[in-house]
This record gives sequence, C-alpha cells and structure tokens, in this order.
Amino acid sequence: MKKVNILGQVSAEQKAYDGILNLMLSKAFAPGDRLMETELAEKLQVSRTPVRNALRQLIAEGLLENDRHRGCRIPQLNAKDMQQTFQTRIFLEGKAAMEAAYLRTGEDIRTLRSLLEQEKKYYKDGEVKLYTEVNKKLHLTIAALSGNTYIEKFVRQMFWRSELYIFYFDRFYAPELSKELLRDPHKSISCIEHEKIVSTIEAKDPIASEVVMKSHLQNTLDYLYPRFRMYGMQRAVCNIAPE
Repeated sequence: MKKVNILGQVSAEQKAYDGILNLMLSKAFAPGDRLMETELAEKLQVSRTPVRNALRQLIAEGLLENDRHRGCRIPQLNAKDMQQTFQTRIFLEGKAAMEAAYLRTGEDIRTLRSLLEQEKKYYKDGEVKLYTEVNKKLHLTIAALSGNTYIEKFVRQMFWRSELYIFYFDRFYAPELSKELLRDPHKSISCIEHEKIVSTIEAKDPIASEVVMKSHLQNTLDYLYPRFRMYGMQRAVCNIAPE
C-alpha cells in the first residue's frame, strides 16, 4: 500500500522507495553495489531521512542487505542462493495457496481476478514497474489469504529476494538477453499459470491449488537457472558471487 499524506499526495518516503526500486529495475545498480543515502537523496531529490527509511524497508523485505555499518547493498547473486530462494518460495507459497482455497471468499476472488486483468494489461503495455507491483500484489494477496501471519511474512521476504534474479535474467525485465519482445499476455507462461492458480483457489480445490502454485514457481526456477548460468558471468551489470 502506498504511503500518502493527508492531502492524498505520495509521501517522501514512498517516493524514495519507488525511486530506488525504479533504479534497480532500470539496472542503474547491479548486484553487489552499495547504495549510499547521500547519492540516492540527490538522484531522487528528497532528503536523506525518507531515503534512510526506504532503505530500511527494502532491507526488511529482503531486496537489500546491510553492509557492515557502511549503508546497504544489493545482494550478490549465486546459483546456490537462487535455488534455495525459489525452493523456499515453492514450499511456503504452495501451502499458502492450499490454505487460501479453504478460506477464500467471493470478494477475495474478485480481488484476484482484478489483479489478473491488471497484470495482462501491464504486460501487454510493457509497463515494467506496474507489472512488478501487480505481480507482487497477486502473490502476497494469496499469502495473506492463507490466514497465517508467519507464512505471509516470510513469503514477502522471499518474494523480493527471488525478484533480484527475475530483474536481471527474465526476458521481460532484461529484453537485451532475447531477440523476442514480450507483449502478448496470452503467450505469457506466468500470466497463464497465474490464471490456473486463481481458478483452483476459486474452485476451492486445495490440493490442485498447492500443485499449480508449486509448479508455477518451479517452472520459473527451471527457466531462470540456465539463463543465470549462461549470462551471469558475461554481464557487466551483474557481479556473481562464488558458489
């Protein structure tokens, strides 16, 4: 949820948060890079306090990490971390989808269906930031529907950690790694699989919901892993840590 002031304007902290995320999406920073409050404040034209608070939020969410009292940095990427991150998501979000199928309401389904339509639109329009936001909302909404605050908390953290690999190696986010311009949501594996997940939750089928969610995340890992191995060492934007 975006933070706004009493006038309905986006807060300075939200501006800083969105700005840092945009810089990462645009590859202005690479894995392993340190993020400095002063530099970010100048780039985003806000004071250091909202930048500091935004960085703390991003650290709490797992997208950034502390750098030994020298600010924070984008985590370095490696094959083992990639596998463990997605394996954790597979376990947690599979259980979340299963519980969501038991507990969902009609209003919950309407919310999920609305997110699916937004996702397709942003995918078609190539709106990377908005697509990222709605994809996050879809997964975290399902986690919240599990009714388990611990599942929701850890899904949120692992989601952002896995997004680092998606930002740098998925074709939609890194079109320079592919000759194909992705714009048709009906051909998007992610959009198709999200539709299946929501449909099984709507049908109140907990077993199928768990299976399709796990399959979706496993497919994402299976797709990204060879691309990481192929392009990781070749890309100047990505510092690959030793395994």
